[in-house]
Amino acid sequence: MHEPHNVDGETAAYILHTRRPFEDLRQAAAQIAGILVLNASGANTASPDHPLLRTAAELHRGALEEVHHAKPTPRASRHHRCLLDAGSALAEALAAARQNPEIDPVLVPLRRAYTHLQNGAKTLPGFEMVSFEQGCCGLPSYIRNQS
Repeated sequence: MHEPHNVDGETAAYILHTRRPFEDLRQAAAQIAGILVLNASGANTASPDHPLLRTAAELHRGALEEVHHAKPTPRASRHHRCLLDAGSALAEALAAARQNPEIDPVLVPLRRAYTHLQNGAKTLPGFEMVSFEQGCCGLPSYIRNQS
């Protein structure tokens, strides 16, 4: 868990620099998830060249560029590693979605990316994540599959 009172000036600068890329990585993950929802619903539009995937790829590319330019302090190094790991997992999810937006090959790296973002959010103040644990997506699969 983060300790908001222990943020020095350089770490604060890092936080300000990486807030937008963090949000862009979250948004890219949401857009990839949107493609999976379209695919699961049987929509004909869930193709590998869907505009959501192009937008997600642009967000991902720009966010990673910003993360690579960030200068993490020792206090921010774990957060930085989480952002890089999330970016790698999102790249894998994007590649899988472009080949064929089937659910499992995309969902596995997408979940991994989201976990990295959640872990990173816990390390510094200002990077809160919405928890879906109590929502329908957070229910165990055996319960979701009964609906």
